[in-house]
Amino acid sequence: MGLTPEALIPRVQVNIPFPYLLGRYGSRFLERGLNPEIGLDARSLSRYPPRILKGVARRFLAAGRRLTLHAPFQDMAPGALDDLVLAATRTRLRQVCRWLPVFRPAALVCHLGYEARHYRHARRRWLTRATATFRELAQAARAHDTLLVLENVFERGEDKNLFLEVLERAGAPNLKVCLDVGHLLAFGDGDYDGWLAALWPHLGLLHLHDNDGSHDQHAALGTGRVPLKFILDYLGARLATPPLITLEPHAEGGLEPSLAYLARIWPWD
Repeated sequence: MGLTPEALIPRVQVNIPFPYLLGRYGSRFLERGLNPEIGLDARSLSRYPPRILKGVARRFLAAGRRLTLHAPFQDMAPGALDDLVLAATRTRLRQVCRWLPVFRPAALVCHLGYEARHYRHARRRWLTRATATFRELAQAARAHDTLLVLENVFERGEDKNLFLEVLERAGAPNLKVCLDVGHLLAFGDGDYDGWLAALWPHLGLLHLHDNDGSHDQHAALGTGRVPLKFILDYLGARLATPPLITLEPHAEGGLEPSLAYLARIWPWD
């Protein structure tokens, strides 16, 4: 409570695609003292040689930064019903896990990947396959003291219970939920009361960004309709310390107003 934006910087992550860290944003992140959540997308994993990835990790770890990683999500189907698609997804996600000892992230973010329009008629089979995928990844992450957190995107309504079922079935103590509050408004049902009530004990990470409900704008905090103060007050009343928190403004100039807004509504000491 009463934090300045500068005092907030060490307490949060800021999302950044890996290629951006090879240019001016890498230096800006280091100069500003930002903790990056690095998007290791499929193209980066295939394109850059190990020395490039190791160099970025070395620079940030040497500067004492806390890192988190975001796994590829485009085309990923962790509960795919097609054996070939499932195998390709698991191969790509295993590739990310091979970089855990290099980046030493506090958390690895994966999308749960459930879409009712594809899987509602095979929900139980999807659940079995997705659980196996995430159990394996959680075991790999645990060896490096890394949380594996599952993020919501298109899940709606009772889909929130799938997060609980995957966690229960997987039985991995380091498997948690990443609640993306912007996705819940842009793509989901906007039922913040219901999602928070169901998932708050299992939160490992929060993705914070804003939008007006029409699409996933990733706008600066406080400029849209996401009830950010309600969300943080709800969690602040139940959690003595915050989960990991990542700011996800995508527009140039969105970080500073996001930090200022978050500092005003921050509920923890």
